[in-house]
Amino acid sequence: MSKPVGFDQKVLLNHLDYTANQTKKHSRKEMYTVLDNYLRDDITGVKSRKNAITMLMKIWYRVDDELKPIRDEILEEFSQLTNEERLLVHWGLTIAAYPFFKDVSNEFGRLFQLQDEVSSKAINNRMKEAYGDRRRVEVATSAVLGSMKAWNIIQPVSKSIYTISEKIIITSSLIQSFFVQILLNVLDSDALHVDLIENHPLFFPFNCELNITELRERKSFSFYRQGVKDLVIERNPI
Repeated sequence: MSKPVGFDQKVLLNHLDYTANQTKKHSRKEMYTVLDNYLRDDITGVKSRKNAITMLMKIWYRVDDELKPIRDEILEEFSQLTNEERLLVHWGLTIAAYPFFKDVSNEFGRLFQLQDEVSSKAINNRMKEAYGDRRRVEVATSAVLGSMKAWNIIQPVSKSIYTISEKIIITSSLIQSFFVQILLNVLDSDALHVDLIENHPLFFPFNCELNITELRERKSFSFYRQGVKDLVIERNPI
């Protein structure tokens, strides 16, 4: 049986920002109407607009229960976040909502750790190996690439060849806490080495050197040593 894809079209940052700002103001039913009205000028096709609404709702509204507390905490501070911090939050929630987006991101990150440039052909081939040689996989891969370009995550250096934009430094303890919780969620783990978290390919666009002192003050995590040097961060039960 083929793995589901689901990421149907490019997602824009201003649409994500708007969805985040409306999420705590409306019921789920109301959100569909609010988003439909907002997107009419940008997406004129009914089917495309409906797909966009489904994706935006899945990313920001219909999150996993274990991520709702940190999502809600982020929303309380959303208007105060920098554009770079908002980008990381959108990135993390999209990874959590869409395994296909997560897998494309992981492949980009893995390859960028080995080389400076990555071809879309290499990404396409890897996704077809994982999801099947289907037209829908090609469309979804193109949608992820289009989103990453629109978000200024990757930049074309020639036809179908991309390099990573300058890494975004994230220092906020709230955003770092979010970043850790997203990784624990998508990797289905209760504990990870700090070194793995800071260098994980899924968050290749960002430089998140964790502020352990500030993270220790948050109730979400515990820390312990594994061996002499390895520091492990563990999620506390909710």
